[in-house]
Amino acid sequence: MGIGIPVRRAVLRFPLLRRTISIPVLLFFTALTFVLVPVVGVVTAPFTLRPGGRGRAFRFSVFLAVYLVSEVGGLAACVAIWGRAGFRASKRPETSESSQAYQEANFQLLARLLDRLYAAAGRLYGLRMQLPETVGPSHSGRPTVPELPPGPLIILSRHGGPGDSFLLIHALLVHGRRRPRIVLKDTLALDPLIDVVLHRVPHCFVDPNPDGHPENEHGEDKHGEKTAAEIGRLAAGMGPDDALVVFPEGGNFTPGRRIRAIMKLRRRGLRDSANRARRLHHVLPPRPAGVFAAIDAAPDASVVFVAHTGLDHMESVADVWHSVPLTKPVEATWWTIPASRIPIEREARLRWLQDNWAEVDAWIGQHQE
Repeated sequence: MGIGIPVRRAVLRFPLLRRTISIPVLLFFTALTFVLVPVVGVVTAPFTLRPGGRGRAFRFSVFLAVYLVSEVGGLAACVAIWGRAGFRASKRPETSESSQAYQEANFQLLARLLDRLYAAAGRLYGLRMQLPETVGPSHSGRPTVPELPPGPLIILSRHGGPGDSFLLIHALLVHGRRRPRIVLKDTLALDPLIDVVLHRVPHCFVDPNPDGHPENEHGEDKHGEKTAAEIGRLAAGMGPDDALVVFPEGGNFTPGRRIRAIMKLRRRGLRDSANRARRLHHVLPPRPAGVFAAIDAAPDASVVFVAHTGLDHMESVADVWHSVPLTKPVEATWWTIPASRIPIEREARLRWLQDNWAEVDAWIGQHQE
């Protein structure tokens, strides 16, 4: 049985209560992992060292140890950053110079930690990214990753496979040199480092509930309206180095969620959207409310559509287990729509969003293993 709804809401609502629970749990499992990793290594050595052995148990246990140590080290770094700021409250006006420096220090910390985890996943799981390339300047002739356009960005990415959101944030921080404003599930606040770091930078925790909330007598999803308002608030006031990250599907793609999303559109009488959703085979239909709220709140921002594949076949723990080590890279691509080319009228904007999302689906279909 899952955690009771009242308890869950209390834990997610009150940071002090949440961290009083999550940080001791983190420390306990970190210590336990350091005891168990050598045991796992010894017990599984005969299977790991034999011809064709993949050493999955040892790979997962070592990565867990790296992750937990990174969490503990990250929390220690958070305390140090807080101390350098004079142990003052972190929620200061974003326009002040001290607040900008404070946020930048936390973004740099997040980039270092994600870089470390990406390197560990590469060594242990065979994880690697294959990005689109263009021919570089004529004097070099070397292929380069296409640059993101200047100015604020709204990143609309598909959500498929374990860890894809972390890969996107890592790419934005390390390669794109952007300060991500992240919309993510509220349950991720139970991770103590995510909880602490993201509460120091612009963010938005939401309860996406991919399977839907009850509708009122008018067929409206009030929870969706609240989430859209939160996304709009987060998008407002973005600077030239900011990028709002939104996953329009609201959750990882699975065939079951696809069917339920189509049925919900039919229940609400959105026949055209339901028919369009039926033609999508690799992504869930996008939820327009949050996307449109972000565009309205940041009218000067370009929109970047991101498609990727390589992790989306892992829908269960068993899938993850049998897929390691990875034999194929994670392929990704993106394209940019300037703010001037985004339709203003709602119906035209909805068609524009659905057409681009169909392009995401088509690209995945062409590149998926």
